[in-house]
Amino acid sequence: MDRLLEALLLPEPEARQAWAEWRATQDIGTLPYTSQQLFPTLIPAFPEWLEDDPAAAILKGVVRQAWSQNQLRLRKAVELDALLTQAQVQPVIAGPLAWALRTKPPAIRVIPHLTLLVPRGDVRKAADALVHAGWEPDWDLPSDQAWDWGDHVSFRQENLQVNLHWRLIAVPPEDALECERAFLAGTVRIEWNQHALWTTSVEATLLHILCAQRDGDLPWQADVALAGTAGIHWMTFLELARRFGPLAIERLRELQPFSRLAIPPLPSDDPGPLRRTFRYVWKRYRAHSYYRKEALCWSGFAEFLAVAFARKCVHAVPSRFPRK
Repeated sequence: MDRLLEALLLPEPEARQAWAEWRATQDIGTLPYTSQQLFPTLIPAFPEWLEDDPAAAILKGVVRQAWSQNQLRLRKAVELDALLTQAQVQPVIAGPLAWALRTKPPAIRVIPHLTLLVPRGDVRKAADALVHAGWEPDWDLPSDQAWDWGDHVSFRQENLQVNLHWRLIAVPPEDALECERAFLAGTVRIEWNQHALWTTSVEATLLHILCAQRDGDLPWQADVALAGTAGIHWMTFLELARRFGPLAIERLRELQPFSRLAIPPLPSDDPGPLRRTFRYVWKRYRAHSYYRKEALCWSGFAEFLAVAFARKCVHAVPSRFPRK
């Protein structure tokens, strides 16, 4: 793990040691943007860490720029919330926008773009409202048969990108609708500058942090540290993660050695052979039913098992034809 990232995750004095080791090998003037994004997250420790640093002014300038950019993008988010509400669509903020509002000051989480989540039935209305407001779409909305395969469409205005999502994490197409409903259930209000916005529950937010696709953004470990785990109902989170993003559980286990993060021991889900077999077959049945446009039911599952068993028996019959 990068020492700069460890400076955020570790408690003192290990955090300062990680910073000192990272700083001794770096030229501030040639740092990549991904490293610069981590500087605002370290603001609480900067008064001591930068006391004798000749590049202190540069580092503080990066932080001020990040704060100013965030204020502009938060204002734009409030405008977009009002725009979509007027179009009779209730947007839910997510991604870096929501994670920044969950970051405890004075640390700053950079907002590189805006992420809005809406029900798939409202996506066309929301997209039309954005286009009429001068936002340029990067690509067309999916066809009626393709909603389960895509998850968002992007819009741009000047140098700002808005991702309009109907689903926040990648799942098999047969799980798409259930995943969307799960993330839209239990939304909560979050405030910025006396403006109330809606965002996903703390459990869904943590799952998104751990499973989101990241293109040049902060590493997921940083967002877990910044958003924190306060208020997480761990059984609810585990149910969501096991259903839609098992990778999230493994990633949290990677962070447990960092005592600064309040992550409890996570019970392992190690089913016996019979239960594993059932899960595997049920998953295949779900995919089978999805492609055949059939509703899930026990009679359909029994028929699927009968056909699968018959095929297995046919393949087990030895051929009596002589080899050529």
